[in-house]
Amino acid sequence: MNVVIRVDASNQIGTGHVMRCLVLAKKLLERNHTVTMLSRELKGNLIDYCRQQGVSVLALPAIEDTATSDRNDYQQWLGVSQEEDAKQCLTALKKIPFDWVVFDHYALDTQWQSLMKRQGAKIFAIDDLANRQHNCDILFDHNPWPDFENRYQALVPASSQQLLGPTFALLRDSFASLRETRLEDIKNQVIAFFSGTDPTGECLKLLSACQQFPSLPFRVVLVYGMSNPREAQLLEKPLPTFVTLVKSLPEFETELAHSRYAFGGAGVSAIERTCLRLPSTLVSVAENQREMAEHLTKSGLYRYLGVSDATTAAYYTNELAWLAEHWDSLPWRLPESDIDGDGANRVVDAMEAFS
Repeated sequence: MNVVIRVDASNQIGTGHVMRCLVLAKKLLERNHTVTMLSRELKGNLIDYCRQQGVSVLALPAIEDTATSDRNDYQQWLGVSQEEDAKQCLTALKKIPFDWVVFDHYALDTQWQSLMKRQGAKIFAIDDLANRQHNCDILFDHNPWPDFENRYQALVPASSQQLLGPTFALLRDSFASLRETRLEDIKNQVIAFFSGTDPTGECLKLLSACQQFPSLPFRVVLVYGMSNPREAQLLEKPLPTFVTLVKSLPEFETELAHSRYAFGGAGVSAIERTCLRLPSTLVSVAENQREMAEHLTKSGLYRYLGVSDATTAAYYTNELAWLAEHWDSLPWRLPESDIDGDGANRVVDAMEAFS
């Protein structure tokens, strides 16, 4: 198969869309398919990073910064009309054959998809929102939404195949083996990661909260992300002796698997932590994560601080105090889930079978 992946990263969009597409791209390459990624040169893009990961990337033209104060104004994410975006994609692909177009972008709907479909390509839609029509051959949403089986029935063609739920989660291969981490290998630490851009400053809030304690019965490893706009503020703060502050970890999932507890968002990172059965406190770092966080919290397996726009350092201070008080009685691991880390193989299986 010759696969094109249309996805963006920016300070406003975040990095999660690109990171899960990288998982898919690497799995396709591993199985001897060709992959070309199309990504726009937005502020905070990951084009160079993707190339360093061995994926061919065609850069779409840079545009004037369209970031708005409304992080959920998805049409502004694209920066151009859907028609213009499709035109630019096809121009970039002029000499590149393709039979699949994968897209992971909240600003693209049936209009863009239909323009690409006219080229004879099959369309693979990655979505989380279920808020617009798709003209796709395969629809993918790996979130464990309540009643996820019926979520897209009115939004896709009747002939469309739907890959729904966390058994299809696009996780790196290492997660499958790390599920078996021995309890004796788990460290006395809490790991925190709130996305590559951390748009609402959760790392800064948590670090400020840590400064309220002379000590805690655990270490806090705070991973602030590759595109965090508050990096300078974080680096100038004095660190408590029990805090480690890093931009990224080369073996992040290994460190995650060896942690006893986590703070993080309720998107893809929550699926990663569930795969590892890691107890967590959730924060909705995007509006589309709120419903998911509330759903997961109802299971009784997670704690929830709320929507990140409304959280303060005091929220984290209270949560750290609660953790310290209950540290010795907290479960080391959550019950087994059906997220086994092999979702990327299932997705490529479906694409190959469809072809």
